[in-house]
Amino acid sequence: MEANVIVVGGGPAGVITALTAKSVYPQKSVCLIKEIGDSVIPCAIPYMMHTLSDPQQNVMGNKPLEDAGIDIMVDKVVSIDTEAHKITLALGQDISYERLVLAIGTESVLPPIPGIDKANVFTIRKSLSAMKTLRQQVHRSKKVAIIGGGFIGAEFADELSQDSEVEIHVIEMMPKLLYTAFDDSFCDEVSKVLSTAGVQIHTGCRVASINGDTHVSSVTLDNGVVIDADLVLVSIGAKPASELASNAGLRVVDNGSIWVDDYMRTVVEDVFAVGDCALKRDFFTRRAVPVWLASTATAEARNAGTNLYGIRVMNQMQGTIAAFSTKIGGISLASTGMTSRTCEKEGFRYVTTTASAPDRHPGMLPNANSLTVKLIFADRSGILLGGQISGGESVGELINTIALGIQKKVTVRELDMMQIATHPLLTSAPTVHPFVNAAHQALAQMRVTAGKRSDRS
Repeated sequence: MEANVIVVGGGPAGVITALTAKSVYPQKSVCLIKEIGDSVIPCAIPYMMHTLSDPQQNVMGNKPLEDAGIDIMVDKVVSIDTEAHKITLALGQDISYERLVLAIGTESVLPPIPGIDKANVFTIRKSLSAMKTLRQQVHRSKKVAIIGGGFIGAEFADELSQDSEVEIHVIEMMPKLLYTAFDDSFCDEVSKVLSTAGVQIHTGCRVASINGDTHVSSVTLDNGVVIDADLVLVSIGAKPASELASNAGLRVVDNGSIWVDDYMRTVVEDVFAVGDCALKRDFFTRRAVPVWLASTATAEARNAGTNLYGIRVMNQMQGTIAAFSTKIGGISLASTGMTSRTCEKEGFRYVTTTASAPDRHPGMLPNANSLTVKLIFADRSGILLGGQISGGESVGELINTIALGIQKKVTVRELDMMQIATHPLLTSAPTVHPFVNAAHQALAQMRVTAGKRSDRS
């Protein structure tokens, strides 16, 4: 068998690569090979526990691929012969290719905790059957311990708190939940919302052991605290799935990612890599970073799918800006670019300001929420480095405006003069819009600082 383009992986990166390739090169045959036949939409996995009435509602269907004329195979690629331009499947079939794209994601790595192999200890798996099993056990459990206070851990805790009879604990080794994505005030807001919902939070500690005979009965923290639990969810521990690539002679960097250039090309001719398995470079420092997001993966997929047979679009991947959004309880939060914490770690001199206002005007209108925007700028050039937002559901799209501003290197002066659309039922008032106001306050702060520098010179 042969195909012009073979895409290995059925997640967002693989699907978008295949669809883009077929759109840009309609004369080429495209085949997508995936290991999981009942794959689900990754970002919505937490909501398969309660919010979705039927887990089937989160299945990642094949219809867009089928409608585009893309062949789909459920099998595992076990080897790649890059010289012969051929892959071999677990069932023994060989398929020849002109272009090969690896979109094989990450694989779970269980932390070396004694007892982690006990029954009712679960990891996040991206298949419908696995998540149905987890859902069944969640509904039977009364005491749940979640190891990991990142986005998955926090969202699962929020989701499980819908059952008021379940005791939920979140254990996070960092000082705060969502520590790598937000500065302290936003992290504290997440903890407050979860605590109000009855979730018990343990930060700055690790799980020393998972206890019980064959089934989990409790977990012991490294500070000696013992937490009763009849289900443990492990939401930490993953690495890029790169063994297949390494065995084929592709370059794999120290963190396990497949090396790619700005066009998602590997060191081997005609072989590309996209998504979580591929090297991510920070937008600001170009250092390798473990940022695994569907939004980043699909941008890479469009880049690779467009440039498979020659560079058609130049220099589109300048690095990841780590754009996140989530909803915990009734609060929406989002972050992109650098935080104050990362600026200090990387040695960036910065100015930051925060502004708040209702997201309706007047603020007494129904469904109004307080909207808080924090912006971070380079202290001399005024270039936008990052932003964080909390508030109502408008946060989900406002963060994308900030993300675009970062990628286009927008300055504080441009944001201060930004023209915006407003409406009483949709947005903050134009007179106090926190996005513009945060920029205006930062510019005023920079002028004062510049004046002091001038006085000293």
